[in-house]
Amino acid sequence: MDLKTDFGLLNTQSDPRFGDRRYGRFGTIAKNGCGMIALYNVERAADASTRFEPFYAARKPIKTNFFGLLGTRPSSVAKALKSRGYTVERIRPKKAKDAKRFDAVIVLYWHFFGAHYVAGIGNGDGTYTLYNQFTKPHAMKLDAFLEHLKKGKQHPYRIWGIGFPEKRT
Repeated sequence: MDLKTDFGLLNTQSDPRFGDRRYGRFGTIAKNGCGMIALYNVERAADASTRFEPFYAARKPIKTNFFGLLGTRPSSVAKALKSRGYTVERIRPKKAKDAKRFDAVIVLYWHFFGAHYVAGIGNGDGTYTLYNQFTKPHAMKLDAFLEHLKKGKQHPYRIWGIGFPEKRT
């Protein structure tokens, strides 16, 4: 594995290797690219050959809010995934405890200062390892994560359950 080209799953959008890159017309990945990082982490988890550089080049057209200053447009998340063969289902926050297990989830939540996307990669046991939220990737159940957000006065806005595409042989 070449660490110069293979970043693996990303736990921060402010990584100096790519954080200062444009996201939208006026935003940067470090400031407004949490949605792009969440989408990248889902694609990377589905296919270990996914590399950040080509992903970034192909994803520049992802729709953003206010020219990138407000990050990824929520309506473009499912559209971007479905166009690449993923199955996507909305999960209602109150139904998260009973939601079926997915290969991954993306949670968009809002708080007093804005909004944030977090990707959770399924562990097969009902937990998801969450990226770009905690200091280190952290595994927990989806409903426990939503409860954690609630305690911090952060409110889930959208939750997408994601099924990986079938592997082509």
